[in-house]
Amino acid sequence: MKILVRGGTIYSRGRAAPGDVLIEDDKIVALGDCRGLTGGASVVEADGCHVLPGLIDLHVHIDDTITGFRLADTWESGSRAAAAAGITTLGGFITQRPEEPLAAAIERAASRAAGSSFCDYLWHLTPTRFAKDDWADSLRLQESGWRTFKFYTTYRESGLYTSYERLAEIAERLSSGGAHLLVHAEDEDVLARARTSIGEALRTEDHGRLRPSEAELRAAERVAEVAAATGAWFHVVHVSTPEAAEAIGRARGRARLTCETAPHYLFLDNSWLKRADGHRWLCTPPLRDAASVRRLREMARAGAFDTYATDHCAFTIEDKDRGREDFRSAPMGLAGIGALPRLVFALDRERPERAFAEMSLRLAENPARLAGIEGRKGALAPSLDADVAVFELSDREEPVTSASAGSPETYPGFSSPLRLRHLFLRGRQLIADGAWSGADAAQGRCLWTS
Repeated sequence: MKILVRGGTIYSRGRAAPGDVLIEDDKIVALGDCRGLTGGASVVEADGCHVLPGLIDLHVHIDDTITGFRLADTWESGSRAAAAAGITTLGGFITQRPEEPLAAAIERAASRAAGSSFCDYLWHLTPTRFAKDDWADSLRLQESGWRTFKFYTTYRESGLYTSYERLAEIAERLSSGGAHLLVHAEDEDVLARARTSIGEALRTEDHGRLRPSEAELRAAERVAEVAAATGAWFHVVHVSTPEAAEAIGRARGRARLTCETAPHYLFLDNSWLKRADGHRWLCTPPLRDAASVRRLREMARAGAFDTYATDHCAFTIEDKDRGREDFRSAPMGLAGIGALPRLVFALDRERPERAFAEMSLRLAENPARLAGIEGRKGALAPSLDADVAVFELSDREEPVTSASAGSPETYPGFSSPLRLRHLFLRGRQLIADGAWSGADAAQGRCLWTS
């Protein structure tokens, strides 16, 4: 089967040029002027549109239980919302439970996604025990293509905490197999001092005082030291403060260090926590003050972040509202999977061509490289998977929608002119002329075998 995406401006690998994309079966076979190669092809018109690689959200929490609360999204609902926004690949998480073999943790998570996802997907693995078999399994998985492992410098009470010394030991062992280490960077000692100094804090806006900016800065600096000492590739997730982003930037010359932030840290500040329903905007790290948000957004425009990802962690309204009287009773996390492209576009909406180029780089090319899938995803090029997103700019602004599973809307009142016109996953059309194409069978694949 051949499909010709005709016309439009193609954005990929740092270039933007008018042309066509020719798809045959599940691969891209040609770019540019494809008029002589299109015998028997179905034509999808993209005149006046912006043609990008299928986008990648490498940081989503779906169909899991976190701190005792069941997430609102299944793989079916979460991936459908992602595809409706132009996302074709998702990065989920597998966290090993106490006394659970690593292989059992993988089977537990994989069984929920298999046959349920409309997007292709991969896993970030968090081993918590590192028994002898766990080390062996981790190295074996890397041989099968698994590249990303996630660790935390906080959450001691949940059994997730990893000291910087232990992190260095893990990095030296795993990086020999090509692993990339994702880190939730908040310093546990700084957080403990904050809890002691504040005491009984019951206001929702006190969440930021309990998890101060200093904790993120200190952890980012220590992770940079570990990265420099070990030579391992570290990626700091959901950076929420300009101070931490600057520390990571300073360390890049001596360490293999990358980072991401989430749209809610670029467009929402802690004034949302002061609302009567402010508990619905609780997340970790917390939303910061308005001045920090403005500064972080300026840094984003200047290229401080290698990738953007949502940290999508949608809970039901009922569960979020458990924090109405005491914010500590609410689950921490925000929906965002459906809003990612529109909010990243909004960073440079006054310069649309630059905005689309940035989307191609930071929502496709860089995430694919980080995940080790750049030979399959992340660009429009011959032999790569035919993941193609065709966007247009509308004269009419439409509401930004963060999810579809009954969670609170993270961005009420936000709107965007960005419209997804067509979307292909491995040559299979999911969105046609802005509407779901009727492809009701979820055919997303796991990109890594176990």
